[in-house]
Amino acid sequence: MAQPFPYTYYSCDCYDSKVAAAPTKHASQGIPPAEDEDERDFDPRSPGANYSLYPLEHLLYCEDCQQIRCPRCVVEETLNWYCPSCLFEVPSSVVKTDGNRCTRNCYNCPVCSSPAVVTTLEDPFDPSSSGGPWLLLCTYCKWTSLEIGIEFEKHTGITAQLARLGNGGRTIPSHKEREKERERRLELDKHKSRDILSGSEDSPTTDKRDDGPPSHDDIYANLSAFYKSQLAAQQPSNPFSPHDINFSSPSSFSRIMNLYSSSTSKKQKREKPTPMREAASPLEGLTLHSPSTDTAIIDRLKTSGWSRTLSPAQKLAQMTPTVRFTSDLRPLASILCTKRGKRCRSCRHILSKPESKITSTRYKIKLLARNHIPRLSLRALHTSTSASASATAAAAAILPFNYDSLRPGLPIHFLLHISNPLFDPVRVTLATPSLTPGRVHTRVTILCPQFDVGANTDVWDDALSGSTDTAAGGLKRFSASGEGGAGRGTEGSGGAVEAGKIWERGRNWTSVVLEVVPGKDGKA
Repeated sequence: MAQPFPYTYYSCDCYDSKVAAAPTKHASQGIPPAEDEDERDFDPRSPGANYSLYPLEHLLYCEDCQQIRCPRCVVEETLNWYCPSCLFEVPSSVVKTDGNRCTRNCYNCPVCSSPAVVTTLEDPFDPSSSGGPWLLLCTYCKWTSLEIGIEFEKHTGITAQLARLGNGGRTIPSHKEREKERERRLELDKHKSRDILSGSEDSPTTDKRDDGPPSHDDIYANLSAFYKSQLAAQQPSNPFSPHDINFSSPSSFSRIMNLYSSSTSKKQKREKPTPMREAASPLEGLTLHSPSTDTAIIDRLKTSGWSRTLSPAQKLAQMTPTVRFTSDLRPLASILCTKRGKRCRSCRHILSKPESKITSTRYKIKLLARNHIPRLSLRALHTSTSASASATAAAAAILPFNYDSLRPGLPIHFLLHISNPLFDPVRVTLATPSLTPGRVHTRVTILCPQFDVGANTDVWDDALSGSTDTAAGGLKRFSASGEGGAGRGTEGSGGAVEAGKIWERGRNWTSVVLEVVPGKDGKA
C-alpha cells in the first residue's frame, strides 16, 4: 500500500525520457541529438511522468539487469486456470472450448453476481435435506431459479441440465437437433421454390415452428452453418496447399512439375477466389428488424414496470445481449481465474512465480524492489528553538502536523529517512534544484547531501556493538564527519538543526534534514 502524504514515488527506466526532439529542432539550435539525450533530466511534472512513477511496493527488481521493473516492464505468463468457487484446476486444453467458465456446479446469481448454491425445493434454506427437484439459490439476495421457471432433476450435472432447459421450463434443442431442423426447412424451401417456378398450385403445409421469431441460439447456429458451408465451397481440396489442385487429376501433376521446372521463367497468375456472399434468408442467419417486436417490448414494459428491467451491469453479464427483463435472466457460470508469473521484458528473467497449488498463496520466486532498493520517506520535523517552547513541542508530538498550513516565505524542516535493505553499506548522494520547476517556485536545501547508510545486518550485532560502546563510556554523538554510534543532532547542540550533520542514524537507516521555503506564484 502506498504511503500517505508526503509520499515518495520511484521512476522506472522504461520511461521514454531519452527521446530526442525533432531533427529540425536540433539543427536550428545547433545541439547534437546525443548530447541532448544525455543531459535531459527526468521531469516528474510532465504528462508522461504519470505513467512512470510508482510506489516502491508496486515495483519488482531484476537481478540480471539490476534495474527496477514496473508493470510495463514485465511480461505476464499464465501458469494455470482454476475456478474460484470450487478451487478445481481446469486444464488449459479445455479453457477455450468451455468459454473460460467452470463446467461444474459453480454458478453466480444473475441479479447480484453472488455465488449460488444447489439446494432442494422441499426446504431451500436447509442444505441437509435430500430429495428433488433441485434449484439454484442465491444466499445473498434470495434469488432462485424458480423465478425463471427452471428446476433440476439432479443436484449434479447442472451445466448439462441447464443447457437443455430454457426459461419457463421449455426444452432447448441440441446442436444435432438444430442441424436436422435446419436441413428439413431447407428442403421445404427448395420444394416451395420449385413449385413456384413450375406454376404448380400444390404448396407445402405451413410449419408450426415458423411461428414466432427465432431465438438467439437458433440464429447463431444458422449463421455458423452458413459460413461453414461457404468456407467448404471456397476451401481447396488440399487445405495445406495455397493452390486449388486436385492430386487425383493427371493435369495436376503437370501443374506441379511446372512449378519446379527451370525452363519456364514466367509465373502463372493465380486466380482470385470467388468472394463469399452474405446471408440471404433466416435459415442462413439473416435477421430483419420487425417493428412489431419493439411494440411488444414497449407493451411489456408498460405492464411490468421499470423494476422488471435489467440494469446495464446485469445486461452485459448475460451471454445473450438481447435480454431486457428479469424473466430473461440466466444463471451465470463462474468465470475462471488464473495464476500468473512475471518475467523481465528485457532478459526474460523470472521476477514473480506463485506456487502451482491452487489453495496456496505463497510464491516460489518474488523479487520485490523494496528488498533491493533503499526506501525513502519524508515527514515534517518538530523542533523547538527555546526552552519556553517545550509545552508546544509536547503538544506537537501528540497532534499530527498539518501540511496544509504551510505559508509562503516561512522555512519548514522535513526529515528524509533512508533505510537500506541490503547486507552491504551504501553511499548516498542527494541533489535537488535550488528552485523547483513549475508555477510555484519553492526553495529546497539539503543540509547533508552525502552520507553513508549501514548494512542490514542482524539486530543482535547492533545490540552487541551498542553494549560495547556503552561500556566504553556511553553512546557516542555524531562528529562533523557523521561517524559514531546512534544519536541525534550533535553534541551540545540540544537537537538543533545544523548544516552538514546527520540528524539521526540507526543500524541500517539514516535521517537527514531538508529545509523547504514555500514560494508564491512565480516568486521564490
